[in-house]
Amino acid sequence: MNDTAGELEFVPLAANDDETVGQWLDLMALAAETGPRAAPPCNVDMVGSLRFAPPATALDDWVVRSGGRVVGALRLALPDGAPTARVDQLLVHPGRRRRGIGRALWAHARELARKHDRTTLTATVVESLPSGPAQDPGPAAFAAAMGAHRSDIPAGTHQWLDLDRHDPLADGVPAVPAGYSLVTWGTITPDEYAVPVSELELSLGAGPVDRAAQEVRTSYARQFETMRVGRGRRAYHTGAVHDATGALAGYTSVSKTTGNPAYALQGMTVVHREHRGHALGTLLKLANLEYVLRHEPEVRLVETANAEDNHPMIAVNAALGFESYDRWVFWTAEAGPSD
Repeated sequence: MNDTAGELEFVPLAANDDETVGQWLDLMALAAETGPRAAPPCNVDMVGSLRFAPPATALDDWVVRSGGRVVGALRLALPDGAPTARVDQLLVHPGRRRRGIGRALWAHARELARKHDRTTLTATVVESLPSGPAQDPGPAAFAAAMGAHRSDIPAGTHQWLDLDRHDPLADGVPAVPAGYSLVTWGTITPDEYAVPVSELELSLGAGPVDRAAQEVRTSYARQFETMRVGRGRRAYHTGAVHDATGALAGYTSVSKTTGNPAYALQGMTVVHREHRGHALGTLLKLANLEYVLRHEPEVRLVETANAEDNHPMIAVNAALGFESYDRWVFWTAEAGPSD
């Protein structure tokens, strides 16, 4: 039997609403038990996300109640200056599924997108790889039923490194190529690297970024750090410096949430195009993994994702022991005309 419209109450989710936030956290924990493979949701991280959004992005968080209890949740991410609203979370309580709550959440997402003057909704759906375990086809079927379709954007390949099965550091860290030196830093980027890190991140190492653009968005790296610290995350970085010029030739990042000691996330690895061909990407990842394990010895599982057409980086990860597990497929739908 469907929940009727009168039974469903949509409520904005606020960090200072302890009771509602507690029910939201419980919902995420329940959903994670039957969802795709992922690190368990960290309460500190998730509550922090209600106060600290990613750089150049606003978040609009809602829950839906039935009978006074939270039975569903919705998060829209709203990138600055974009026509899209991204559905980052659409959850229904496992015991209340197939009652129309998911449809009601999707309709609310479309309404919110129009309110924010966005013309398109996007979402990521986990699907199976030919070589990976079978994934629940339900989310893709739901997206199609809601009128969404697969995007032309390349899907993401989701990989995991199990350090109990693979030890990429068994042979140590490779020698640093002549003409380069390694540097490390933690969650906060040293001042001399904040703008270079932002340039590398935003250009993916393809070329210079206009520094007049508010010193690379007044530095993207600093904005990212504000989010990390606010969400209780720690990060570990290793960079390669070109000795002759002092330029940051590349860097890599691994981050951790507070509540999952065994899990880490391999984030950005980027080498400037002028410094490619020296195996710096592999060196950076291995040196940084050693750095992480010195400070976080309980880490046993590292996850990462790359666009599936990024064959070089996927191959680097596979050589380190990362195994491809599933794929993240992008779907889009029209938000519909504004009222």
